[in-house]
Amino acid sequence: MAVFELLYDWAFAVGVATGVLLVAVGLPAWRRSVFIYRLEGQIPQVLRVLSDAAAAGLDLKSAVEASASLALRPMAQVLRRVLSLTEMGGLTVEEAFWQVAKEVPSADFRRFALILIEAARSGARLPEVLNVAARSFATVVEFRQSVASQLRPYVALFYAVMVVYAVLADVLVYFLLPQLAKFTPPQAPVGGIQPYLLSRDTALRVLLISGGVGGVIGGLVVGRVVYGVARAGLLHGGISLILVTVLLWAPLWLGI
Repeated sequence: MAVFELLYDWAFAVGVATGVLLVAVGLPAWRRSVFIYRLEGQIPQVLRVLSDAAAAGLDLKSAVEASASLALRPMAQVLRRVLSLTEMGGLTVEEAFWQVAKEVPSADFRRFALILIEAARSGARLPEVLNVAARSFATVVEFRQSVASQLRPYVALFYAVMVVYAVLADVLVYFLLPQLAKFTPPQAPVGGIQPYLLSRDTALRVLLISGGVGGVIGGLVVGRVVYGVARAGLLHGGISLILVTVLLWAPLWLGI
């Protein structure tokens, strides 16, 4: 019971600390999701650069070096990792690509690496193969970006719902409850039932718990729908919990 009493007395600190913990847990998954999204979006561009470099007569390693110098992050970092494995690890370009493909958590990047490896090993006309692959990947990336652009507003909607919840909770706690207290004079128990009006502190804590649970569940849903990984939504769940906690206690700090 002592633990629950402590949580009850330090509700604001517990709310903020829990939000920070959720952010810390969800941030790595969110960053990985963003990394994969950006990496896969840059595959068609890299394939075109590799195709042009191969058509100009460069070997595969030189083509990768040219692509690494022109690509944006995070693809540039991945290609430099491939080159470092060839220079420091003694691997061929094909072996280095497959090694990196096993390290990167992206099915599309593994397909990209497999196409590049098989085209280089088979002796096929590399520029033509890479150009066809670039068009295929471009279609997939365009579709996924279109879906992502349609889902992204749900993140803003999630935060809007949490802000509205906090504002309505403030109206209830700081305006309606005092008015109800004025119209509920103390009186003797009637039929063994003692009239009871919820106090402001109790109401704040109940609303904080309700908002926190709703924020975490909503964040998990947002993570699963928008990022494909529920854990990535814990970042938004934690931020929303901190936001609700601050908004619930802000009128108290302002002397309302």
